[in-house]
Formats: sequence, C-alpha cells, structure tokens
Amino acid sequence: MSVLKYDHERRPDFQLERTDVRSHYENVAAGALLSIRRHWRLIASLVALGLALACAIIPVIPRKYSAEALVYAELFSEQQKIVPLATIDAASMVTSEARLIVSDAILQAVVRRLGLDLNPEAGGSHSWASEGLNWFRAMFLPETRNHSPFDRQVAMLRNKVGVMKDTRSYLISISFTARSADEAARVVNAIALEYLWDKTNRRRRDAVTAAEGELARQLMIYGEKHPKVLQVADALDAARAALKAGMGQEDGGRDAIMDGRDASATDGSVKLAIPNRTPTSPKGFMILGFSIMLGLLAGIGLAVWRDRRP
Repeated sequence: MSVLKYDHERRPDFQLERTDVRSHYENVAAGALLSIRRHWRLIASLVALGLALACAIIPVIPRKYSAEALVYAELFSEQQKIVPLATIDAASMVTSEARLIVSDAILQAVVRRLGLDLNPEAGGSHSWASEGLNWFRAMFLPETRNHSPFDRQVAMLRNKVGVMKDTRSYLISISFTARSADEAARVVNAIALEYLWDKTNRRRRDAVTAAEGELARQLMIYGEKHPKVLQVADALDAARAALKAGMGQEDGGRDAIMDGRDASATDGSVKLAIPNRTPTSPKGFMILGFSIMLGLLAGIGLAVWRDRRP
C-alpha cells in the first residue's frame, strides 16, 4: 500500500494578489476636496442661487390647512340594559366603523350637502391638454375616469380624507386638507356629522325592527287585547315616530350643530373640528434645506467635473 505524499514546496502558488483600492479612494477624496477648495466661489454661487429660487417659490405655493374631527366608536347599545355590541372583536368593529366613514354613501351625501359639485373649478380645464388626458384615461385607464363633477368630487374626497383609528381607545380621527382653514373644517365636520346621522338613523331603524319583532312575539302569546301587547304596540308607534322625526329634521339638526346652536346633539360621540389658521404646507424649512443640499451637490459635482475635464 503506497502512501501519496503531497509536496507543499513544489505546489504552485495560485493565490492572486489583493488589489488595494484604499489608496485610490483616498486620492479621489483628496482630489474632490482640492476641487472644492479651488472652486468654492462657484459652489457658493450655486447654493445662493438655490436659496434665491426657493425664496421666490415659497411665497407662490398655495397654503394648505388641515382640520381634524374625532369620533368615539360606541360599543354599547342604548337600551334599558347596557348590552355590549362587541367584546373580544371590538377592534374589528372600530375598523368597520372607520371604513363606513369613507363609504360612498357618506361621501356622496357630503358632496351633495356642501354643493362641492357646483364649484366652477370642479369641472376642470377644457384645454386641449386636458381633453387629450381625458381621452387617454378613457381609453387605457377606464377605472380612473369620472364622467361628472359629482363623481370627481367624491373621488377627490376619498383620496384626500385621512381616517386613522386607535383600536385600543376606540378613537377614530378624520382629517382633511384644503386651501382654507374654514373649508377644511367644514368638510371634515360634514363627514363626521353624516356619519353621526347615519348611525343615529340606523339605531332608530334597529329600534323599530326590534319593536316589530317584540310585537309579533307578544301577539303570538297573548293575543291582540292583552295589556302587554298594547304596551309593545305603543312602543312601536313611538319608535316609528322617532324615526320619522329624525328623518324630517335631519337637515335642521345638522345646521344647528354646524352653527354651534346645538352642541349637545352630538352626545359626546363626535368632537367637531375647529378651524386652524396655521398652515400645514408648504414646509419652508424643508424646502430651504432641500435647495441648499441640491445647490451644494450640484456645485461639488460641477467643480469636480471641471477639474477632470481634459
């Protein structure tokens, strides 16, 4: 049995020499610093130009104002006995209420109530560019095409209204941004009130349905002349009258709440927004900082390019 021995001394050395690129990058950095030192006036001029452009653009940018309304999700029914509407899955109920706020029924009612579709600016421009864009959207992006100002305003609200929910405190916030503080507060309050009235009328309809079911059950047990049946019939008539009255004074109740004459009508479940005169955009510090960084990078790049140009 022969043993093969490997001669390490005769083994060819195939190890490749490592390329040291550290000196290369040090030379590049030194050259860039030298270019910055040599052309610092050019860099300063570009930074000053960027600041001048930013200072000229910021006053022209339209101011945007935000408003926020708060909605407290109710987890208990308004009956003689406090009955929880949700126990373990209360977070899912808050999520469903948040989705209801931005549903088509609520947004369409808000657009119709505020008359946003009657705004002359809502129809958009009729230039050849807008006509070409409308044709392209109708041909290739049909899901983004809105054929009426009403549909456009509903789509605009759906895209611009922000709804945030806190599943631990069952709090839902509704935010909206517009070009005036009053307009932002008016839209966000209209959405909150439409949600409140929809929930109130839904509760009244549920009360009518429950009273009708209870009346049918009592009729099967006692008959038509029993006092309990008459009592349940009176409760059904009261529930129907409350539903009819609520539907009849719906607009007046909303107007009273919006004007501040009936703040108790919200029953503490909705905190309406107050106009905030502090604009949320444009952000001056961000624009100025971005202009300084852009001018600095452009100046450094131009300085390095000029030194490397043959």
